[in-house]
Amino acid sequence: MSKWRANLTRKKYILLFSVLVLLLCGGCGKKGFPTPERLPVPGGIHDLAGEVKDGVLFLSFTMPLKDRTGVELKERWGFQVLKSCGSCMEGFEPWRDIILEENQGYTVANGKLIIFDDDLRKGYQYSYRVRPVTRMGSYGEGSNVFTITWQIPPDPPSKVTVKGGDGRVELSWTREDNLLYNVYRLQEKVYPLFPVNAAPLSTPAFDDAGLENGKTYRYEVRSLAMKAGFKWEGRGTEVAAATIDRTPPTAPLDVKTEKRGKGVLVTWTSSPEKDVLGYNIFRISGGARAKLNREPLGQNRFLD
Repeated sequence: MSKWRANLTRKKYILLFSVLVLLLCGGCGKKGFPTPERLPVPGGIHDLAGEVKDGVLFLSFTMPLKDRTGVELKERWGFQVLKSCGSCMEGFEPWRDIILEENQGYTVANGKLIIFDDDLRKGYQYSYRVRPVTRMGSYGEGSNVFTITWQIPPDPPSKVTVKGGDGRVELSWTREDNLLYNVYRLQEKVYPLFPVNAAPLSTPAFDDAGLENGKTYRYEVRSLAMKAGFKWEGRGTEVAAATIDRTPPTAPLDVKTEKRGKGVLVTWTSSPEKDVLGYNIFRISGGARAKLNREPLGQNRFLD
């Protein structure tokens, strides 16, 4: 009886196995394991570059917008930055992860992503490489390698003077041989990546015009040297100045007089200038001029 039950149990397992095989292998089309969808792989980065600004190294590169086949990426998760210290006998190691949606640790300007490295020692050689990565963990090709041997940037310029004028600020400093200069204006409590001067200055002076009167502006003047094919910009000297309005308003237009009883009503067209405080009225009699109002008038009419 036990042998018969054993045979029956064996037959049930064989039948169950056969049903499972039919379910796995049945159906129409090609049989086999399902093929996963192709994961998008970001295109490569080919313009990784570096520049020394404000005494630290800034790295920049263009963010890839398409995958390796030319299809536009639907999502961009971020980048992995690799760093190598050649003088330390180390190979490339992960140095920093950039997650775009976090909006921190980087900035974007002129279509390029920019980060900085301030942990560098004089005489050591450093190399960098960047590779994009998607949210699904697909890595793109590694970028070109950027290498630099760190040197000490030039000292800040000395004897920087500043003077506020009418809608402008004038800066000057002591010039040193073989150095150029950049001037930065503070914006929203930080100094921007790019100076207000269009090109490095060879003369020790800069006139920043087109400013708003009655406002204080802060500046930083930095020295710039050319070494080993790189621009080495050091930390700057900070100064501040307020603009002063020294230009008088234009004369009022359409001045008219009209007799009103024993008096004279004087009217005129209000000035379009935004900084006009008011108007003063003078009566000229016998060649002598007398001011009639004590405080500047805020309206465009006066009854004498």
